[in-house]
Amino acid sequence: MAAPQRRYRASAKPRLVAQPVQRQKAARRAGGSAARRKAAGRFAVVVVIPVLLLLGSVYLHTVSAGLTDKAASLDERLAQVQAEGERLEVRVAELSRAGRIRSLAIEKLGMKDPGGANLEVYDVDREDGSRYGGEKEGGKSR
Repeated sequence: MAAPQRRYRASAKPRLVAQPVQRQKAARRAGGSAARRKAAGRFAVVVVIPVLLLLGSVYLHTVSAGLTDKAASLDERLAQVQAEGERLEVRVAELSRAGRIRSLAIEKLGMKDPGGANLEVYDVDREDGSRYGGEKEGGKSR
């Protein structure tokens, strides 16, 4: 047979314990969201912003290194092109010598140097606009 169970009665009246607990939970909920927002703000300031700044710094350094290399290669190319231009200017000066042109005209085109009998002057104006090669005094200015 089973032993009888005893029931004890409390000498004090029972209190309502649930109300203070409910008040504490409500206070935690109201204050907890503000605390969470504050903690999230601290997390952003302490972790997220420095990480973003670090990544931005790495990106800018990479871009800067690429641009530096490109600028160096462009400077090298500029020096090569300037040297080529100077070489071509010397070549043009060599090819445009009067003696060379005169000899080529005689050999390849069959031209002759003008003599006294072969020389005819059709216009007396010179390239500078003066007649007979002299300057006129008191003339109109251009």
